[in-house]
This record gives sequence, structure tokens and C-alpha cells, in this order.
Amino acid sequence: MAFSLPRSHRWLPGACAVLGALACAAPVQAQQLIGCRDATPAEAAFYSTPVIMPGVISPRDGTCYVKDLRITTHDGLKLTANVFLPAGATSGVAGGQKFPGVVYISSWALTDSFEYLGQQARMARDGYISVAYTTRGFWGSEGVISVASEGDIRDVSTAIDFMQAFTPVDAARIGTAGISYGAGMSLLASARDKRIRALAALSGWGNLSDQLFGNQVPNPTWTAVLLGSGQLLGRMDPAVVSMSRETLNPDATPEQAAAAMAWAVPRSPSAVVNQINANQPAVFIGKNWQDDMFSPNSTLALFEKLTTPKRISLQPGIHGSIELGAAMFDKPNLVWDQAHRWFDRYLKGVPNGIDAEPKVRLTTKFGNVNETLSTWPAPELKRNVLWVNPRGPVRYDWSCWCMKGLVGSMNPARGPFGLDTINNALDTTATTGPLPVLSVTAETIGLPVINHQDSILRDQGVRYEGPVLSQGMKIRGAPQVQLRVRPSQKRGMLVAYLYDVDALGWGTLITHGARAVHWATPGQSIDFSFDLNAIAYDVAPGRKLALVFDTADHLYGAPVRWGEAFSMTIEAGDGVSALTIPSR
Repeated sequence: MAFSLPRSHRWLPGACAVLGALACAAPVQAQQLIGCRDATPAEAAFYSTPVIMPGVISPRDGTCYVKDLRITTHDGLKLTANVFLPAGATSGVAGGQKFPGVVYISSWALTDSFEYLGQQARMARDGYISVAYTTRGFWGSEGVISVASEGDIRDVSTAIDFMQAFTPVDAARIGTAGISYGAGMSLLASARDKRIRALAALSGWGNLSDQLFGNQVPNPTWTAVLLGSGQLLGRMDPAVVSMSRETLNPDATPEQAAAAMAWAVPRSPSAVVNQINANQPAVFIGKNWQDDMFSPNSTLALFEKLTTPKRISLQPGIHGSIELGAAMFDKPNLVWDQAHRWFDRYLKGVPNGIDAEPKVRLTTKFGNVNETLSTWPAPELKRNVLWVNPRGPVRYDWSCWCMKGLVGSMNPARGPFGLDTINNALDTTATTGPLPVLSVTAETIGLPVINHQDSILRDQGVRYEGPVLSQGMKIRGAPQVQLRVRPSQKRGMLVAYLYDVDALGWGTLITHGARAVHWATPGQSIDFSFDLNAIAYDVAPGRKLALVFDTADHLYGAPVRWGEAFSMTIEAGDGVSALTIPSR
């Protein structure tokens, strides 16, 4: 059957021009305005998918896809959108039946015209209505990219309004879903709109400040990716471009840094977690261990504060890599399969048991071991404290007929106090990966970042080795570095790498982290503790851990201008510095 859309409706002005003759063939009742027509015999004979034949009811499963829609925002902008309808919701005639619905919010630089088509088709086959839209400023959607601004979050509610006005959706059974940018906005919108009863936030963020300037360290690699793609495929707000570049400026003032952090606060789900908890949506989160754009630590901190029905899935992968292909093409996928079960439970009321399962599901890096934890923080985990003891000066020890001073130690016992100084004259072979983005992508397919520990320059790097592990160790979570340092000048940085080292000295990178200082008193001892990125990793028996520090890495923005020298003196021994590792 055909359908019509009134020209005067505030969400779809000029719908006949947008949708063509199909949209204006015949009038229907106002409470259901989006519909599709039956396939002709010729169309039915050659029918493949709803996406190939938009506006036509599938003769196979009764679903239908309507594209090239426009949603008008509260401030008059037009956002591109599409709708998938399940069998029974495609006629365009109000029949009284109501269906659960999900709004899909596009990722950064992506669009409704392709990003979620696979998942939308799957959901339609399972009885869901879905609306996907492109966020303002990208592709055909009007406006500028302001990064999860007030207007962006109101757009989520407008998309829900649109779904209620033009489809037979059940207003009590509405959810949202998104990858990356769409994930963050799903969480933020759930704090404002009580109609959101369940959501799936995949590869999103918890605290945007952590991603912009966490531990006073910017992320030049992924900032360049975001700015470049935003400027290529959208219209960036000049203020966003300026602010992003300011975070990379080593000469930024404390006031400028504070302004950037203040800008990030209302764009952070962690800042509105109380409102999310008050609204009680059921929150499903998907997070990838090697997500260097939005680290898992920030997401886990948010997850800990949620008192809603909640579940998190943690697995190897870089930002969005696990979810995106299945979103487009509807292939079997661990994360989306869990999200689908989540929506079935909380939007359809299916007693599938996911609400009674452990709240944390994880897959280990490289080993692909699947496990569950009851919640986060997990009571199943224990804390292993290794005290960082100094390497001291280079010397020959006749008692062991060996050189000492090349490496420090990490032991359950505290050693004598000492100082280890490194400088930034050169980088070392310790790295998060020799090729930005590509190296960490290779990790996700089983190609680790490897380094021989003896190749790390002594003057520019320092390593602390733990004892050989007779029983191995199952690392689960974020290793914590307790540290005191003495910067040689007001600004400097340490990058930390945790390695799994074999008997020959080859180390496999487990995880990493960094911290910088910009306004220190030169020579004054300061607390410099920080967390490494959370990970699930199994260290085999017979191997040992090594904690390495240097002063530079392409993933972490330097706090100094090129050629500017500094040194960092680490205080070790006497219980001053330690590495705490969560394990099960």
C-alpha cells in the first residue's frame, strides 16, 4: 500500500519531494504515516533485500526499508534518516498493533545510509521498528559538528518523537544504540529522556576529559583522525577545531587547559550518571581493549557508578573494529548478539536470562579465553603488589660475576631507596607500536608488539623486571603505577609499558599508559601515580613481567616543543614506588 505525508508536518516538510511518488500516492490515517507497498509479481521474483528495493514489502519476511527521510530538529535543521519496519508495521494503515523500537545514532563521520543497515534489517525481522539518523554536521545532515552538544542530545529525543509520530512504535518500549559517537550520545540522551528504556553503547566514552587530556597527556594520533575525518566528511565547528589543537599545544596555559576540560564536562556521560541512574534505562556497553581513542578505563569507571540494569562486554579490538562490520552487514557478532538479547529482554520482555547472568563478560588479549565476572569492580580479583626497586649506577659485581645497574627490579619485598634518571634526548625501542594505528590493529589479529628488553637505551629508558612466575598470572583490569618523580623542569612526561618477557629477553607488550606534568617546580619531588590501560591478559608460567619507562611515544603528545630537553628522576625502593596488578 502507498502512504502520504502531510506537507505541513513539522518533521517532514516537503515529504513528497523527498520520497517521490510513493509517498504521495494515497492518504492514510495520521497516526501511522510511513508505509510500503506490496511487491509486484516481477519484483517478487527477483527480490533480494529490503535495502535493494526500498519502499517495497519483502515477499520473504514482510519487512520494509524506507530511505531518504528528513527529520527536522528543534532549531530547524534537517537530518537525514531511514526507517526499517517489521512485518505487520509496513502497510501504512493504523491497525492498533504496537512494536518495540530502537533509534540508531550514527558514528563520527558515518551516515545512516549504510552504517546500521545490517542490524536494522535483523531487528526488523525480529519485530522491531528502527530509525537511523546521521548526526548534525555530517554528510547530508545540516548544521555543524559541535561534539555531543546540547543540540546533538536534543536530536536524539527528536528522532524518538519522529518514530512515535510516523510509525506504530510502542512508546513504553523504545531504545537507542550507537557506535563511538552514537554510543556517547545514547548514554547522554538516556539522562534526559525517560522514554529510553534500554540502550547499547559500543566503543563509546565515559569521561571526555580523559580522552582529550587524560593525565595531562593529549592523544595526537586519534585527534588527527577525528579532526581529519570530521573536516573531510562534515562541517566542523571552528571552536571545536581550535580547542582540539589547543590541547596539543605544549605552551597552553593552565587556564586554557581548564577551559578545555570544562568544555568536556557536559559532553561526558560520567557527569550525568546520577540522572541516568534516576531514569533507570537498561544499559549494555561494549568496549574493546585496544581502543586508544576512548580508553577502557574511563568506560569501566562509568560502569562502576551505574545502578541501572547493566552489562559490559570487553574484548580485543581497536576503536569500533569489532562492531562496525556486523552493524553494516548483519554477520554473527559477539557484541551485537549480546545487544540483541539485551533489547529482547528489556524492550520485548523475553525471559532469556541475560539479566541474571554475570554483569561482566570478557575475552583475553591474544588467548581468546572467554570469562565472566560478577560485576565491576570484581570481587573475584586480587591485588598483586610489586615494589619498584632502583637499578642504581652501572657497576660490576664480583659476587655474581655480573653487571648491575642495567635493570631495576619489581619484587614483593621492598629494596633500598635509590634514584633512576632518564632524559628525552632520544626515544627508545619501547613503543605502543612502530606504526600508528596499524600496529595496534595488527595486535587484534594476533600479531603482538614485541621488543627485546636489552635494546632499550639506558639513559633514555629504565626497566624494572619482576621474578619468573612459576604459576603465571591472569591480569584482569588496569595495572596501577604508584610513583614519585623529580622533573628537571616545569614540564616532562613518562610513558609506561608493561611487558610479558620470555627467557631470551623478548617482551610482548601487554598494556601501556602515560602521565605528563606542565607546571611543576623543577627538582621538586611530586606524586606521579597513574593507571595503565585496562586489559585481560594471561602471562604463562616461566615468564616474567617488566615495567619500562621512557619519555616519548607517538600515541602520547609531548608536553614540550621539539628539541626541548628534560629529564625525569624516578624515586624507587623503600616502598616509594610500586606496580599493583589486578588478577584472578
